[in-house]
Amino acid sequence: MSAFLPLQLAAVLLQPPAAIVHVRLIDGRGGPPIENATVVVREGRIAAVGPAAEVKVPAGVRVIEGRGMSLLPGLADMHTHLGGGWDGESADYLGYRLTMGALLYSGVTTVLDPGDITSYVKQLRDEIRGGRLAGPRIYYTGLVLDGPKPVWPDISGAIATPDQAAHFVRQMKQADATFIKAYGGLSTEMVKAVVDAATKDSIRVLADLWQRNGSLADAQTGVAAFAHAATLPMTDEAVRYLADHGTATITTLAVYESFARRRFQDLSFLDQPLLRDVLTPTYRRQIRAHGSPAAGLDTGRINRIARGLGTAQSNVKRMFDAGVLLVAGTDAPYPGDYYGEGLHRELELLVEAGLTPLDVISLATRNAARLVRAESEWGTVEPGKVADLLLVRGNPAVRIADTRRVVMVMQGGRIVDRAALRYDPRRDVDHHPAVLRTH
Repeated sequence: MSAFLPLQLAAVLLQPPAAIVHVRLIDGRGGPPIENATVVVREGRIAAVGPAAEVKVPAGVRVIEGRGMSLLPGLADMHTHLGGGWDGESADYLGYRLTMGALLYSGVTTVLDPGDITSYVKQLRDEIRGGRLAGPRIYYTGLVLDGPKPVWPDISGAIATPDQAAHFVRQMKQADATFIKAYGGLSTEMVKAVVDAATKDSIRVLADLWQRNGSLADAQTGVAAFAHAATLPMTDEAVRYLADHGTATITTLAVYESFARRRFQDLSFLDQPLLRDVLTPTYRRQIRAHGSPAAGLDTGRINRIARGLGTAQSNVKRMFDAGVLLVAGTDAPYPGDYYGEGLHRELELLVEAGLTPLDVISLATRNAARLVRAESEWGTVEPGKVADLLLVRGNPAVRIADTRRVVMVMQGGRIVDRAALRYDPRRDVDHHPAVLRTH
């Protein structure tokens, strides 16, 4: 038997039926919490939910005391690239175990990878599904479809004609991709060609069109979602169009904060547990070096990006108020925007944008499931749903930062052994990331 198998399986321990009692329940649907709730889990799914006075704890089940804590659905990061690295410019495919572990450790039980080596993310998904690797539920696009000179050549299909678009769409459909990813090197007309080809193959299109994200013309091509919130002011007409046509937007405020270097004003964030416990020494050293004051920084560019972050936050609030389907995502990994922890930062930035904590929890749970049309399976704490659950200290319905205070992660009714997911120098190789994009 492989020496790696016990280690991979050790991260998720099978548990008998369980009841979480005396807990504050935030069910992901956006309504007020249920105080002193009971949630019963059986055979990997939620069997019963409600106030303690209405839900009986079955005899013989494991009882988990939740007094002083809050229970919410497992979180979903619907824009994260699983190839590893820390800076958005490199990859660490050898570090997959730590990458997957960092996500689960932070309570992220579902991800969407919108651009990576197709066979790699598909294998990760299949190994996790088969119980041979600890990690979140994975949706993916595989290769991105870019123009003739792709920005990310290792993970792109270069297209210039509608026939080429149809060819790559068929390939990604055969690879069981969740979406087709259209990238910024494509004109609006070519995005429409991708959407037309995808529609014929019954698959939807996710678009990252850079400065054109959120534009009316590109929304009218029929894309299902924009991969980023717009950093330029959106027109009222565009906001209305997205709302009326069900065109979603993945928020990714955390990556804009990374580019603006705002988070590096205080490097103490690296010492909080969701990062301290999972970062390798190489990543920690490189992130600290990136965040240290340095000569030669392009302050004009940084200030422009900071204004773009503010505009994106304003656009997010306008879209939310208009009823656009917003979904939380991070674009991790980038400096200050790492796997798992970056999603908690995203939620904080969404609250800063003017949404309530209950609103943003729904963006990272229920709305994520809606994006991939899986709302009947996961995303809220309701009877019949998969038991992906996150138990935290405090009350994130009032203080969103309390989502970071993770006590327990449950995935498919199984309690995750978080200790097995921490970086351990006696066991884990500290691989050095390789450059993915050259300039």
